[in-house]
Amino acid sequence: MSLPVSSVRDMSKGRRLRRAKNRIPETSADTTLTDAIRRALGKHPLGLLSVASLFIHVAKPGPLHEEKYLDRMLTGLIGVRNRETTALLAVVAELLVDDPAAQLRCRHELAERNEHLPRWITALPQVEAYRAVCITDVLGDADELAVGARLNGGHELTVAVLIDHNTFSTVVDVGVVPDPIDEALARAADFSTDTDVVEMSLADARVRIENALSKPRLAPETDTWPLYRAVVQWLITRLPEGGEHRSRATNWEEAEKMCDGFFATSSAAPFTDPSHRELLLELLETGTGDPLRWSTARVEHAIGDPLYYDDRIPLEVVLDAPDLLRAYVPYAHAQSGIRDELTSRALAVIDARRTSYKREILRQAQRWDFDDAV
Repeated sequence: MSLPVSSVRDMSKGRRLRRAKNRIPETSADTTLTDAIRRALGKHPLGLLSVASLFIHVAKPGPLHEEKYLDRMLTGLIGVRNRETTALLAVVAELLVDDPAAQLRCRHELAERNEHLPRWITALPQVEAYRAVCITDVLGDADELAVGARLNGGHELTVAVLIDHNTFSTVVDVGVVPDPIDEALARAADFSTDTDVVEMSLADARVRIENALSKPRLAPETDTWPLYRAVVQWLITRLPEGGEHRSRATNWEEAEKMCDGFFATSSAAPFTDPSHRELLLELLETGTGDPLRWSTARVEHAIGDPLYYDDRIPLEVVLDAPDLLRAYVPYAHAQSGIRDELTSRALAVIDARRTSYKREILRQAQRWDFDDAV
């Protein structure tokens, strides 16, 4: 899942489980849907799953899609009665887990046909998800939840969902490969840096993916998202329920403890106003909310697009945010064992944003003064 999204740190480089060979190939203008399905049927099941997921994506491009458009697309598919369209209709019916009415329509049509389909298609409801892991970024920017599944006939799938914690812990990319999860993880390990792989229960994987899917998505679309959304939604319905939700909210007790420790050091000596502590607590609430880890993406979130509110923190203290953060980040990373190179990258972004931050804060403060005078 090579992810060109700047809000996710180096997890986007090389480590993604998707491979280009698994994308749906572009076809020439005169290639029919039947031809595409026939080719997919001759390969790994992921080929036809991809076609079905693409069909659903086109028919249901977003939460505000017109139901009649899906009906029209299904009518067109139903109108072509051959083995290939029957196979696609069967897979589409399985993936439409969020649309029972459309799913029922597909199944009524399938019941009237007498086509012999590959066993793996008719056995899709019995897919076996058997392992889930969380690949965690050391700086906390993102988690990649990978689920290994087995289809009838020994076919394997690995689905990987990337969750960005700097943008409301929402899904920003997804990848699917036709390999056992052990092989996919072994390949990813060759390119991984600053990540940890943690085993998790299938139930926990389900609740975390469902929660991420329910969040607003602000990142741009990628090659594979939302193309594989239907596959992901289908697979997670096959995972057990009852998982434990993991909150990403700021741990205020830990944050206040970190503040106390920092302001007791010589690095905090320039910051003598009592409001500096309140400012630091506000900075700790940005991004992932983790007081111990600061990536370049999180720094961008904290000071890259600042907002000034004329309230309890004086303007002269608000202007100190880049300098305060520059002093705090090395202290925090020393506590959490983050390597020096990652710390240097975060400091470089602070230095690069320092002037523009102060200029923007002053501009907004002048506007506040003007509004107050009106």
